[in-house]
Amino acid sequence: MRHLFRAMCKKTGFPLLCGILLLLAVCMAATGSSRAAEDSAATGKNVISAVTGQVQDSTLTIRIKGSATPTYTVYELFKPARIVVDVAQAELDPSARVRIDETSGIRLLTKAITDATPALTRFTFVLPSSLPFAVTEEGNDIVLSIKDVGLAAQEDTAGGSEVEIKDIKVNTGPGATVVQLLANGPIDDFKYDVLDKKGDAPPRLYIDVNNVSGGSLLREQKVGTSLDRIRVAKRGSGLRIVFDSASDTLFPFTVRKNDNGLEVRIREQQGSGDQLAALISEKQRIESQLPKVNPLQLSPKGEKNAGQEKDTAAAMQDAFSFSGYTKKRISVDFYKIDLHNVFRLLREVSGINIVVDEDVKGSLTLALDNVPWDFALDIILNLKDLQKVERFNTLVILPKDKAFAWPERAEDNLSFEPDTTVTAQEAIIIQQRESMSKELIKAKQLIARARELEKKEEFESAIELYEKALDLWPDNGRLANRIASIYLVQLHQNARAVFFAEKALKTSPDNSAAALNAAIALANMEEYKAAQQYFDQSVSVEKPSREALLSYAVFSENRKKYNAALKLLKRHDALYGQNLDSMVFAARVLDKMGQHEKATEEYKAILLSGYRIPPDLSKYIQGRIALSQSM
Repeated sequence: MRHLFRAMCKKTGFPLLCGILLLLAVCMAATGSSRAAEDSAATGKNVISAVTGQVQDSTLTIRIKGSATPTYTVYELFKPARIVVDVAQAELDPSARVRIDETSGIRLLTKAITDATPALTRFTFVLPSSLPFAVTEEGNDIVLSIKDVGLAAQEDTAGGSEVEIKDIKVNTGPGATVVQLLANGPIDDFKYDVLDKKGDAPPRLYIDVNNVSGGSLLREQKVGTSLDRIRVAKRGSGLRIVFDSASDTLFPFTVRKNDNGLEVRIREQQGSGDQLAALISEKQRIESQLPKVNPLQLSPKGEKNAGQEKDTAAAMQDAFSFSGYTKKRISVDFYKIDLHNVFRLLREVSGINIVVDEDVKGSLTLALDNVPWDFALDIILNLKDLQKVERFNTLVILPKDKAFAWPERAEDNLSFEPDTTVTAQEAIIIQQRESMSKELIKAKQLIARARELEKKEEFESAIELYEKALDLWPDNGRLANRIASIYLVQLHQNARAVFFAEKALKTSPDNSAAALNAAIALANMEEYKAAQQYFDQSVSVEKPSREALLSYAVFSENRKKYNAALKLLKRHDALYGQNLDSMVFAARVLDKMGQHEKATEEYKAILLSGYRIPPDLSKYIQGRIALSQSM
């Protein structure tokens, strides 16, 4: 203002007049400040006279200017991202200056909350995305610093237009096909999903990218791996990019953001890897010593001759016999199976005793069809650098660099009478294993592979294997609920979460965890009636989980069923004891019920509980208690 008056004086040439005007302005400002301070002192309220924000060095600094030391809380909310500042006993001056730098992309919403005790003014800063922030106090002012907004503003200004996908680059390899969507900046606004095979249309992954252009892209690009082709089509203000599978099943994939677009990594379905290659090599080495036969010889017309089949079978039998392999034939297909389990299987097939040394460790990928079990054993021993020592219908398996001494005297042996009960139980176990279907074995293999992918946080690929396993093992309720959990928590696909949770409940009606997953997913979809039914089911067991009780309580609070929420909270505390979350929840619900004195007592209990309390919450509670004592 002083600079403005100086400029006027230079232009008008009337220094006396300018001096009078400057004096009047200073007096008015002093009077206004004094009046605001007097009003604040008289009413006990914190009068907010200005909310301003400026961007500097990629940080937006917002100052909420008050007339008294503020009592406030700050918290972050999502969908949409926003930072909320609640200032107790505050009101916004009608003539307050409210201005946030427009280049920050952040909007301010203000609201007076009069039904809370104490009354408060809420400042909501709506963000373009979740951003880091910090809060400090400077006298009577609250200073909120939001980082990284300046960078976003500069990028928008520099770009001057929407993001453009300039190229789709494909790199193929034995393990993966990597597709890069190369753009002139990061791509944030996108979503992806999959479609099953339908008619002539193959299974496919599609990515919808909003607010982008791609006029120079090829509309179709042939790849020729597990990914057959890539198709691009305009959709609304953006693009739809479709990845067609080359088979009747969709490939495992991951989608990741990077600084200049998106990367889609498609895992190629490989064989069993180096171990199986070594296994085949060893098998070929042994077979090279056998008589030359061609078991797959076809007739000139390409059809198998019955006489040839008999001759081939006999020749193969002679071939194994020639090398000394005459034992019972087996077919096995294992993926990364523990060696000890392989030897247990051979024990069941052979009927002989097998003892495995404690130094025998590791796993094996094994795929053999119609071979003598002793042939398979020799391959495994050679592959894993092991040896076998056989005597008295007993095989001892140990590393080649170790020696084994058999007992030489009868008294060195432990005599025993066989326990018929144990023998019968073992027979039952073996029978059960032999009766295990191929589908169940395959399902277990898929589950093991899916768990490894889940550990690596490759949830899309893991979920595909889990679903295939469930198709083979449809009555596995725990597996169905695991799929529901991943869809709910990791992939945020509520409808799919409900679908698989209900599958789990059809198999296991008492599965309270599945009921909870269905309830939360339905609540997210705002299907409240169905959600409440599943919430009821999730807490109907004798000891509901902590998560079920607290989730149902929050749901009841949001539906304004406060008594029900407190009842659930009381049950939670009786089973698991109070914690900071449950105590804050109780105080908040009591406030909403208008029981402000009880809420204040609950807040006092929080301060005395010994829990580590966030500074903002501690300050809010202390201010609230001080206010209640002064009234």
